[in-house]
Amino acid sequence: MSQTIVDLASLHRAATDGTLELVYQPEIDLDSGAIVGMEGLLRWHHGSLGVLGPADFLDLAIRTGEISPIGEWVLRTGAAEVKSWLGLRGPRRQLWLNVSAEQLRADGFADLVSTVVRDFDLPHGALGLEITERTCLEFGAEAAPIFESLRAAGVALAVDDFSSYYATLGAIEALPVDAVKLGHKYVRGVGEEGHDDTLVSSVIDRAHLRGMYVVAEGVETWSEHARLIELGCDRAHGWLFASAQRADKARWLLSQGMGWRGAVAEDEEQAIPMPRQRT
Repeated sequence: MSQTIVDLASLHRAATDGTLELVYQPEIDLDSGAIVGMEGLLRWHHGSLGVLGPADFLDLAIRTGEISPIGEWVLRTGAAEVKSWLGLRGPRRQLWLNVSAEQLRADGFADLVSTVVRDFDLPHGALGLEITERTCLEFGAEAAPIFESLRAAGVALAVDDFSSYYATLGAIEALPVDAVKLGHKYVRGVGEEGHDDTLVSSVIDRAHLRGMYVVAEGVETWSEHARLIELGCDRAHGWLFASAQRADKARWLLSQGMGWRGAVAEDEEQAIPMPRQRT
């Protein structure tokens, strides 16, 4: 759907009129099968155009300055949802939210993040921010102090949609980043006959050497799932596991998603160590 048909007046009201929604896609620990996180995805229930995804309106929001109130709505809504997860059984869960280059550049963004974390009394790293590989390259040397201020504000950081390797991996290794999220370009077809898994393996190994964990995005087949485990990938999300869910269903999935290790622990009435967290 073309962004040009979205009217600015309704976009201006979106952060306050109840038409925005976050939906949540589970992130799976590949070792245990447990749901250890969610990725928050923005939806806008437009009165006449139906349900819109970010691609339908975020460029307009950025051009017109509406990204600031919408971004704050996303942060506060996501933080409130994370707060509701804290009493659930199992490993500590993280919620990942996307942030744009324009948000990172805005004066006081790190202060806003710190305020949100403090207002909802969230543990360090329970809320995570995803910054695209493209944004990391765009910021260059300016990225490190920005990332440091966000880490000090109490959030985890991930490089999202990682896909170019040589152009970015060296730069990422110098940043205070917790996770690398492999883009579809790397994940699609891994484990299938004729697919070269060398780059995927190299990224995983180098990320682990820097204390980062690796998330595979958009996993759709069991062969991809199995090969990613063999290569040492830590986490994954995709339609193979679950599509994006509304908040109440996501909470239910978290309450049930203990993974095979958690299920064994309940059956045997004994505790089993949860997966190691690289945060």
